[in-house]
Amino acid sequence: MKPLQTDLSIFGKLNLDKPPVGVKYLFRKPEGIEPLDKSLALCEMLVEAQQRGAPFYFTKENENCFGKATLGMMAESPAFAESGELGVKLEIFQDARANKRLFQVNPGLPKGTVNYVVFSPLDKITFEPDLLILMTNARQAEIVLRAMTYSTGEMYESKTSTALSCAWLYVYPYLSGKVNYYITGLGFGSIGREVFEPGWVLISIPYNWMPTIAQNLKEMKWELTAYTLGREKFNQWEKGILQELAQEAQNP
Repeated sequence: MKPLQTDLSIFGKLNLDKPPVGVKYLFRKPEGIEPLDKSLALCEMLVEAQQRGAPFYFTKENENCFGKATLGMMAESPAFAESGELGVKLEIFQDARANKRLFQVNPGLPKGTVNYVVFSPLDKITFEPDLLILMTNARQAEIVLRAMTYSTGEMYESKTSTALSCAWLYVYPYLSGKVNYYITGLGFGSIGREVFEPGWVLISIPYNWMPTIAQNLKEMKWELTAYTLGREKFNQWEKGILQELAQEAQNP
């Protein structure tokens, strides 16, 4: 693994309730990192990393749901799953045809290209992560997403699905290069397993965005003036700025 060169320390200053977690996809077994000693679903790996406080890696033998299919660790998905019948039996979909659409749009890594997945809390990351996953409240999410758009104008984007939502957290950002976020309490498997309390914002940042967001977090104002005034003073403050700009436009 390439040693960590990107300065990610600014993310620690967000004071999140749970530490950010770095994720790395590998074809070969990582050295100096302990293997996971239990069986979990992919959606549970994030919580495991937050609680463990030390890096670990897992293989397809450790993943006990369809996360390994999303990561390309299964030779093929069971026919009963791809037929859509599973979603009907699980009471998620009215009909198999609705479930089948998941397999048309849900992203997945090419089969056999990832054999090991490393998870590490922020303060223990020694490698360049492929993803940095944050678990935030809404105000913290606003800061992070604003850091994305601050110097780029990039639009916020949220994509997920009722089942296999793990694909949109772990695969979509990695393959698309886009930051993705969604709210806990929307995904079938994580609800059933009681993985997260509902209402948290999960933000998945791919490697190409980490330097930009980190730099913008260092540069920009986190608590904007507008957020500190209260409704009445905010209206007056905004009106004053609009009048000022209008006057300047008349006298360039």
